[in-house]
Amino acid sequence: PFTIPSRGWGSLWCLRSVASEADPAAACFLSRAQANEWKGWMQVAFVAYHYTNAQDVYVPIRWCVSAYVWLTGFGNGVYFWASADFSAKRFLQQIWRMNFLCALLALATNTAWIDYYFVALATVHFVLIFLCLGATRLLGKYVFRGWPTPDRKLGREACDAEKAVGWLLLVVLTCLLWVPPQLNNMQRNSAPKTPYDYVFQTWLKDINHHTANYFWTRTRMDYLSSIHGLLFAAVYARFRDWWPKASLALRAPCYAVASALFAVAVYVAKMPKYCCNSGADYRSVNAYVDTLWIPLYLLLRNSTPWLMHRVSAPMEWIGMHSLEFYLLQFHVFLTRKSQMILYIIPKESWAYTNMIIVGFIYVCLCVKALELTNVVRGVVWRCTRLKVGLCAAWCVTFYAIFEGYFKDTSHPCDGASWGVWWAFAVVAAAFLCAWTFLDLKA
Repeated sequence: PFTIPSRGWGSLWCLRSVASEADPAAACFLSRAQANEWKGWMQVAFVAYHYTNAQDVYVPIRWCVSAYVWLTGFGNGVYFWASADFSAKRFLQQIWRMNFLCALLALATNTAWIDYYFVALATVHFVLIFLCLGATRLLGKYVFRGWPTPDRKLGREACDAEKAVGWLLLVVLTCLLWVPPQLNNMQRNSAPKTPYDYVFQTWLKDINHHTANYFWTRTRMDYLSSIHGLLFAAVYARFRDWWPKASLALRAPCYAVASALFAVAVYVAKMPKYCCNSGADYRSVNAYVDTLWIPLYLLLRNSTPWLMHRVSAPMEWIGMHSLEFYLLQFHVFLTRKSQMILYIIPKESWAYTNMIIVGFIYVCLCVKALELTNVVRGVVWRCTRLKVGLCAAWCVTFYAIFEGYFKDTSHPCDGASWGVWWAFAVVAAAFLCAWTFLDLKA
């Protein structure tokens, strides 16, 4: 009961200034440091929610998940409209960052990828934004030659026309995929064919019905969030520069509109139709009210220069590791897909001691997991295409062999299974050592 308040008070004593001599402009409305701090607060809420199974705060937690998707739209919009970096390298780096640890955990623990639904949400919305804004940049390059090319070094952003077309493309594509048809309980088993079926449903069903249904349910609940984030990214530069100079009289309409949106979200969430059944009925309207709280939060968070120029260092640090904190909570801080709590000392009276011990291990593993993700990505990026192709072929081939073997075996943890696993591990290690030796020799 005291975990979040105690961390909150502790974080207030660890505030740091965002601005520095090297980059005084870093202290601005919704700076990168502030976005990381925001992620940190929400990640602490996620872990506390799962640890305590606090179903009575389901709606606020859903809002936080939607805020992450909102940040996906906002962050990628700001980046692409400032840099026009639609290279394969940028795409693969982002896919790697979001899915590397998730893929390892899914394979090692036999957990479906979609069960880490935040990774699925972030990946899907990133790909949609990449395609829509990339297509718009191609239009600007080959059709509308009057559109200036964004250049981060020159401080030149995409023009308003390019931003508008890119945003509209995302709206159209998103609505084509997720708006039709209106289904009871958001299930698609008996739905007519729509673009969603051709893009997602057909191959997801080939995996299993759980993946197909759960993917639809999760993505449908937040399908509009990145659109709102991308819309704010379109006007962000102007708003960021205007906000510090605006008087209270000019800010008042912003506060009024943001308060009204927040009131609408609270009103809908508190309606008898949606506030019961552990959020089952609320899920059908979440997509339309989930981000209405964000404007008020951002305005209050940046209401004074003192607040705008400072962030909580612990929460910012957690936000920088938010993906690792999210993924590893299910396997370290909790067990059995967050259904049970991990105990090192098997005594109920030592609950808080267990929480501290396991929490320390959990934090250390999150740090090392991010380091592993970045180090392995750096190694892959320095390798030749031949090596990357051979490694990919190795992984796919032998994963398929393992999958076929374990699917038919009576017990996946018997002696023969371990023998097969060790045989392939020794071969892989031998190839890795030989490869490293040859590189050093060259």
